[in-house]
Amino acid sequence: MTAEARRPGRRHRLSMAGAVALAVSLVALVAGCSTVPSSGPVMFEPMGTQAATETSLPVLVNGPEPGDSPQQVARGFLDAMASYQAGQPVARKYLTPAMSERWQPNQVFVYDSTPVPLAEPKSGKVSIDVRKIGGLGVNGDWTSARPGERLRLDLGMTKVAGQWRVGRPPGALVMSIYNFQREYDSYNLYFFDPNFEILVPDPIYLPIRSHVETLLVNALLRGPSVWLKPSVRTAFPERTTLAAPSVTVDGNVATVDLDPRVDSLYEPQRRYLLAQLSWTLDQVPQVRKIEVTAGRAPFSISGNGGSNTTSADQWATYDPKVAGAATGAYALNDRKVVLVGSDRTVPVGSLAGHQVRARSIAVGIFGERSSPGGLGPEDPRSSADWLAAVSTDGRKVNLYGANRSLPRTAWQGRDILEPSWDRTGKLWMVDRNRGRARIEVLDERDRLSAVDAPGLNGKDVRALKISREGSRAAVLVQHGKRTVLMVGRVERGEGLAIRGLRELPLDLTRMTDLAWSQLDEVTVIGSEGQAGASRAIQVSVDGYSVTPLTGPDSTALAAAPGQSVLLAGSDGVLQREDKTYMWSNQGAGRCPAYPG
Repeated sequence: MTAEARRPGRRHRLSMAGAVALAVSLVALVAGCSTVPSSGPVMFEPMGTQAATETSLPVLVNGPEPGDSPQQVARGFLDAMASYQAGQPVARKYLTPAMSERWQPNQVFVYDSTPVPLAEPKSGKVSIDVRKIGGLGVNGDWTSARPGERLRLDLGMTKVAGQWRVGRPPGALVMSIYNFQREYDSYNLYFFDPNFEILVPDPIYLPIRSHVETLLVNALLRGPSVWLKPSVRTAFPERTTLAAPSVTVDGNVATVDLDPRVDSLYEPQRRYLLAQLSWTLDQVPQVRKIEVTAGRAPFSISGNGGSNTTSADQWATYDPKVAGAATGAYALNDRKVVLVGSDRTVPVGSLAGHQVRARSIAVGIFGERSSPGGLGPEDPRSSADWLAAVSTDGRKVNLYGANRSLPRTAWQGRDILEPSWDRTGKLWMVDRNRGRARIEVLDERDRLSAVDAPGLNGKDVRALKISREGSRAAVLVQHGKRTVLMVGRVERGEGLAIRGLRELPLDLTRMTDLAWSQLDEVTVIGSEGQAGASRAIQVSVDGYSVTPLTGPDSTALAAAPGQSVLLAGSDGVLQREDKTYMWSNQGAGRCPAYPG
């Protein structure tokens, strides 16, 4: 994969309150809430110097005026937080002297209206009560608000020498979603799976007008988000810090000076550390390579010519999209498994003798090639079982492959959903079982095991897909008359488990299919109400942003990181999205599937 392919460049995405933000944008300009503070939760760390093109926008207030009312002081405080300033010096002018010294906003609260309404229920008391959209934690990870959640704050207005000041500031910056979208951008930190075989992305948000390289490295050193931590590992020793004040970039080379404790790492750990750093910093456009030192001494590895310079391309084997994964799209057409071409479908030669009667299919990560599960090419299962098909009655999962004259039945149930393959060759299967789901996994040695999934086992699960790198699961669950999209982490210990389920808020009442479209994004087919048209919508895995697609009314979809979304229309025609976001006819077909 090229470096350009790894860098942020997806279409502009709207947050869950995107429509509100656009509607109030003109009001925001008039009201004076022009930008957000872009130092975020890491604002008190060494930032380094900003790039020449990254200048702070002016703060629209200078501090309180003598005789300002409680509401005027409160409004000025909020307006001061709405523009980037390291340490928020202007906002501190609105605080009492004691609070000005102690205030450390290490989070961000995001609300849905601009300007924020202030209430003064009684003289000298100013409060805020708005609908909360979500917020950033101390490491920059986004958490969506619960349905109906409000942001209620009492600013504790206090008189100091006859002048009103804020005596109870929140431990967070407070801003509108409109400003947050404009001033923050998304990045991924990269950690390893428990076996150090593949990198796993962990999304965070950083201010655009900041020293992003330094913030990214500091965030990486602090470790994964609380939510993802049980499923990943890091090569950095605990409490590792930067030895230099900041990460410097010169000639597209970022110099990262770590504290000397990393010099004691063994060779494999050094490689993992460099892979994490390289992939994380590779998202910054001006960075092409990194030079790593430990207390200013070169941090090198064997086989690198003594150089301590590396790049993400050197660590492509840990690609979370899975190195060597098949890229073709498959579908069913007239009981034949077909490859979806640029304008037509072509039967898969290895299955030419099979009529596949199925209501859904799943293709192994490596397509028709051998599984990486360690069986070896001499084992017939390694190349035989690459296609899983659910029978038309939903009672069987049949496995097909090039070396098998007849399919074999791998699992039986009452109402089996579309399966999902992970990178290790495991096949994840769900039986709806009349609204009392059971989840089992078939491993590469034909062993079945139940998945411990609190919140899913025994529930009305409608779809389940495992992410490409195998550390997360996206799930649709029916709650009464409403379908809920959830994301959980996959824990691989003594057994397999899906834990930490969190709901991604969507204004949809019905969802019927989903797939992982990017490393940090899923695409769902959904509608508002039972009679509404079913459209494809892309959703970030933390619930922050959504992007409605313009495709046709659809019954099923296929998606994969780095690939175009493929829809099966209600008219029986496959439609694929191109790079210009236009849709093209791919021929007749149903049950589309990318490997995974």
